[in-house]
Amino acid sequence: MTDTDEARRKRSEALRKAAAARSPEARRESALKGAATKGPERRREAALKGAAKRTPEQRSEASRKAAAGQDPVERRHTALKAAANRDREAHREAIRKAQAARGSEARKETARKAAETRRRNREAAKGEAP
Repeated sequence: MTDTDEARRKRSEALRKAAAARSPEARRESALKGAATKGPERRREAALKGAAKRTPEQRSEASRKAAAGQDPVERRHTALKAAANRDREAHREAIRKAQAARGSEARKETARKAAETRRRNREAAKGEAP
């Protein structure tokens, strides 16, 4: 290993240790400071780079956490905004793929629940109690 490689390794190791030692508040503070000095194009690049590193599970977990921190009105607003930006055909294709990925047992369970809900609604419309 050359001297420059060794020095680079030591520096990156020191930075990693420093980042691990900082509290979440300190990390957030430095991220906000960095975002304030970047222009919109650099911010977009950084966001895309961060998104590319995440697995689909990590992305869905992050969106779940974000939604949990919102009240219902904010959640609805976010969902409407996302729906407005979505291509209808791409959305239908995504739904088809998701349903194809589910097992037959899960599909049967969903159908059973839907039938049960329809039955309850019919009975409620007639005025009967279950």
